Amino acid sequence: MLSHDQRIIRFRLVGSDDLMSCFTQFTSDHLPPMHRKPASAAQRTPDWLSLPHLLTERARLHPDRPALTFIDGDGPTPSLTYAELHDRVIELTQRIEGVMGSRRPTASQERAVEESQFAAAADRALLLFPPGLEFIVGFFACQYCRLIPVPTCFPKPGRAMPRLESAAADCAPALLLADAETLAGLDPARLSHAVTSPPHLATDAVQPGPIAGNAAALLDRIEPTDLGLLQYTSGSTSDPKGVMVSHANLLTNLESICDAFGLHRSRSADDHSISAVSWLPPFHDMGLIGGLLEAIYLGGHTTLMSPRSFLSKPSRWLATIASTGATISGAPNFAFELCVDRMTADEAAELDLSRWEVAFCGAEPIAVETLDRFANHFAAAGFRSNAYIPCYGLAEATLLVASSRSNHSAPRLKIDRDELTMGRATPVGDDHPRNQTRTIACCGEPCLDTRIEIVCPDGRPCLDGQIGEIWLQGGSIAQGYWQRDDINAERFGARIANDAAAGEFLRTGDLGFFHDGNLYVTGRCKDLIILRGRNHFPQDIEATVQRALGDQMTRCVAVATNAYVGEALSIVAEVSRHTDEDSLPSLVRHIRRQVIDEHEIDARQIVLTRPGAIPVTTSGKVKRAACRQLLESDEIPARYEWSRSILADQGTSDQLPPLPQHVDESSRGEATQQIEAWMLAWLIHRSGMDAKDVCRDTRFTEHGLDSMSAVELSGELDDWLGVELTPVVAETYPTPAKLAAYLAGELVESTPH
Repeated sequence: MLSHDQRIIRFRLVGSDDLMSCFTQFTSDHLPPMHRKPASAAQRTPDWLSLPHLLTERARLHPDRPALTFIDGDGPTPSLTYAELHDRVIELTQRIEGVMGSRRPTASQERAVEESQFAAAADRALLLFPPGLEFIVGFFACQYCRLIPVPTCFPKPGRAMPRLESAAADCAPALLLADAETLAGLDPARLSHAVTSPPHLATDAVQPGPIAGNAAALLDRIEPTDLGLLQYTSGSTSDPKGVMVSHANLLTNLESICDAFGLHRSRSADDHSISAVSWLPPFHDMGLIGGLLEAIYLGGHTTLMSPRSFLSKPSRWLATIASTGATISGAPNFAFELCVDRMTADEAAELDLSRWEVAFCGAEPIAVETLDRFANHFAAAGFRSNAYIPCYGLAEATLLVASSRSNHSAPRLKIDRDELTMGRATPVGDDHPRNQTRTIACCGEPCLDTRIEIVCPDGRPCLDGQIGEIWLQGGSIAQGYWQRDDINAERFGARIANDAAAGEFLRTGDLGFFHDGNLYVTGRCKDLIILRGRNHFPQDIEATVQRALGDQMTRCVAVATNAYVGEALSIVAEVSRHTDEDSLPSLVRHIRRQVIDEHEIDARQIVLTRPGAIPVTTSGKVKRAACRQLLESDEIPARYEWSRSILADQGTSDQLPPLPQHVDESSRGEATQQIEAWMLAWLIHRSGMDAKDVCRDTRFTEHGLDSMSAVELSGELDDWLGVELTPVVAETYPTPAKLAAYLAGELVESTPH
C-alpha cells in the first residue's frame, strides 16, 4: 500500500494575478464611499483553485489532525483526521468513476465544452444522508469527480421526501449517494422515477485494498468556474430553486467569513487550529458552509451533532461547546432563545463558555431581545456579549454577505416605528415611547469583495436611512438558478438606473437600509403588509404576538389577506396543546390589544391552532405565502377563530345595513341615517350599555370607547365603506351623528358623476 505522502500530490498554487482572472471582479471606483472595502482587503484572494485542491493540501499539511467528529448521545463518536477524510474521498471517487463509466464525457470532450456551458453539461449527484460524517465524504468525492453535489434532506425510511423529490425533478440527477442503511430503507413505491432510476451508491461500502486513485489527475480537471454545489433554497417565499455555486464562489465566501469573524487560517503543520461545533443540517447553506466547510478551510476541527439532538435537549449544544473548548459556533435566532427557555440558571452556571469567541447568528430575523436574554442568562458561564456576530446572508450569495466584526459589541439601532412604516429609518433616543420604537440588530459591514446597494423600486439608489431592496455584487454571487433563465435575468441581472457602468446586481428580495456604514435588514419585499398606505413588517407583528402569549405560543405568522376593501391583517398562532379551551377567547383579545397598542392596527382575523399547523421550510422559516393561501381557502385547522363583524363575528353587528348603490346628494341623507344607525348598534353591542344610554350626539370617548375599540371601529367602517378613519378625522367628528355625516359626504365625493 502506498504511504499517505505518496498518495497525496501537492498541487501548484496559482499566483494572485492568475487566480483573479477566475473571479468576477469590479473596481472600488464603482463603490459608494460608505460601502467601499479597504484596498488591502479587496486584494485578498483564496490560495486554492477549488475545494478538492484545499482538502488535498490540508491532508498534506495536517495528516493526523482531527478534521471532523460526530457525537450522538451516548453512542460512539466516530472521527476523521484530514488524512483519513482524504483517503475516504479518493476511495469513493474510484467507485463513482466505475459506476458512471461511459456516462461521463471524456477529457477531450470536456475540454471542448466552453466554460460558460460546462454547468449545464456536468452531471448532478443527489446527496441523501443522515447526520454524521458520510455526507462530507460524498460531497467532496462528487467535486473530485467533477460531479455537481446536490444536498437534499435527512432520509425518512419508508416515507415520502418532498425536498428530495423536488430537487430530483428539477436537476435530473445521474447518481444518488447515501449510506448503506439509508439506501436499504428507501421505498421505491413512495419515490419518483427521478430518484429511483439513477445508480445508487453507498459511501460507507468501502472497498478493501490499496487506494489507487490518482489525485493529481483528478485535480487537473477541476476549474474555479466549475459548479461546486447546487444548493436548493428552502422555499420560504416560493418553490425551492437550485442555486448554482461555483468553486470560486465558495472559496471567496469562505475567505470572507474568515476575515469578518477574525479567524486564523492554518498555514503550516504547527499552526494553531480553531475548534468549532455545529448541529446545523448540512443540506442548508448555513450548516454546510458556515458549520462544515469553514473549519476545513481554516484547517480546524468541527464537532458535529444532529439537529434532533439539539432540539430535544438544547443544553447539549452548549455543553459540547464547553467540553471541546470550541471558539466558534452559531445558529439561527430561535436556537439562542430555546437555550434560555430550556435551561435553568443553575444549569447555565455549570458550563464554561469563556472560550466561545465567535457566536454567529443569522438565517432568520435577529431579535435584539433574544441576544440580550441569552447574554444575561449565560454570563455566569463566562459568555461574553461581544462574542455575538449578527449576520446577513443568503444562498444566492453563497452564504455570508455582511456581518458585525469579532470582539466588538454588535450595534443596535432604535428607530421610530411610524417613520418605518413610511419607508424611513429615523433614529430615536432611549426616551422615545416604547410602543413607537423598534430596535433592530445591526448586520454589520459588507464582506470582502461584496458591494451592497439599497435600491428604490424605480432602480435608483436609496439615501442613507431610506429603506429599499438590498442588491448585491461581488465574487460570492452565485451563477444563477438551475435552468431558470427567465428568473435569472430578473434576479441576477439587475442594473442601477442611469448607471450602466455599475454592472449587474443580484436582487435579494430583502428590505433594509444603511446607517453609519452598517446594514440593517427589516424584512422581505413579498412579506410586507401594506395597510392604508403604511408598511408593516410581519416580523414586528409576530414579535408582538410572541410577547403577548409568551410560553403559551410555539409559532405565529402575520400575513396580509384579501379583504372587501384592499387587504387586511390576519394572524395565525400555534398554542400549546395544554392551553385550556375556555382561555382561548381571552388570548385573542390579549393579542389584539397588544397589536393595537404597538402598531395601531387591528387584525381582521386571528386563528389559534395546534402546534405544527403553520407551514414552514425545512430550516424552520415560516412559509407566509403558503399560510396565506391556507387561510384564504379556510384550510387552517382552528381551535378558535375570531374575525371582525364584517366577516364572522358572533355579535349583533354581523349584518351591515345595505347602502344605496349610488350615494349622491339625493341619497346622502339616507346613507347618513344608515351609517349612524349601524354605529349606534355597534356601540351598544361592544360597550354593553343600555340602548337608552347611547346617544347620537354623545362623544365616542363618553361611551367608554378605549383605544382597542376605537381602532376596531375604524377598521370595520373602512371594511364597509372604504373610507379611512384616521385619528384626525375621529377628533374632528367625535360623535356618531357628526361622523356619519362626514362619512356619507366622503361617499358622495367618491361616487363617479
